[in-house]
Amino acid sequence: MSSACVVGAGVFGASLARELAVRDWDVTLVEQHSPGTVRSASGGDTRLLRAAHGDAEWYTASAVRARELWLDLEQSTRTRIWEGVGLAWFARRAGGFESTSIPVLERLGVAHEWLEPDDARDLFPSLAADDLHGVLYEPDAGVLHARRATQLLVADGERHGVTYQGARVDPGDDPPGDVVVWACGAWLPRLFPEHVAIEVSRRDVFFLGGDRAWQGAPGFVDYDGGFYGHGDVAGLGIKIAPDSANDTIDPDTLDRLPSPHWEEQARSYAAQRFPSLARAPVLGGRVCQYDLSPDTHFVVDRHPEHDRWWLVGGGSGHSFKHGPALAEYLADCIEGKREREPFHALGARAGDAGLRTGSD
Repeated sequence: MSSACVVGAGVFGASLARELAVRDWDVTLVEQHSPGTVRSASGGDTRLLRAAHGDAEWYTASAVRARELWLDLEQSTRTRIWEGVGLAWFARRAGGFESTSIPVLERLGVAHEWLEPDDARDLFPSLAADDLHGVLYEPDAGVLHARRATQLLVADGERHGVTYQGARVDPGDDPPGDVVVWACGAWLPRLFPEHVAIEVSRRDVFFLGGDRAWQGAPGFVDYDGGFYGHGDVAGLGIKIAPDSANDTIDPDTLDRLPSPHWEEQARSYAAQRFPSLARAPVLGGRVCQYDLSPDTHFVVDRHPEHDRWWLVGGGSGHSFKHGPALAEYLADCIEGKREREPFHALGARAGDAGLRTGSD
């Protein structure tokens, strides 16, 4: 039996540990804090799952597969982690991210609709659409309960034989195993600074109080505007999240108190896009983090000096949805059944694939 040590119990590490265990590997999963910790990118309350990724077909196919796997996990464990509320892309111009996504969605048979601005008003209790070119709607998209899903992956992995350990592991410890996977999220560039060019920056997320009409309202992405969120899910409130450049941070020392500046930005956007929220109270806020690769592609590659080590990360704010599908892909790469994609390689990167939920 082959053995693996997976370092990091975020969505990437937890998904991979479970996948390898299902494939009859002897797996140890090591986490320095706890699964779903709020210090990790996987520790938020909710994450969007959408298929549109511009013209990056690999990611659209991955998101479609991941949705199937998330639903299988929900059904097999009888634990609710999915809200199938759909998602609306607010297109501010012709030829933008939304338009470039449509041919890929069509090729892969992903359900979608192109709505005129006035027709999209029915999706939300209130929507100001006068500045929109149109709305790309994905009816099969939705919202994942992120922290709960991450913890569920770990628990289900243990049921399949994964050994979970609470510990902090560094490269100098040279963990045992035929394969060692470093899936350390925001800590990956600190552990491997010479190989991983990832910037860790903060993002502030806010939840506003609306009336009952917001329960079950879709998710949304205003790509060119740099905002995303969803309706009232599980009583959390209406999520409004600015996706704009922010301070670089240390995930170990950051005081995770939401910024008044970004609260003002979130309030202003909510009032402009959803007029009924103009006077909505803020029910809560969170500070999470993006581990941004230079081009927003994931990092998935062997360590150049340790053949049995794999480095996995660079979630870039759009990774959570892919978790179990990325685990299948990585397990295939580890087992030699598939070559890793060239855009996931270590080394210098240029350009911006635009895979996040905001264009800036």
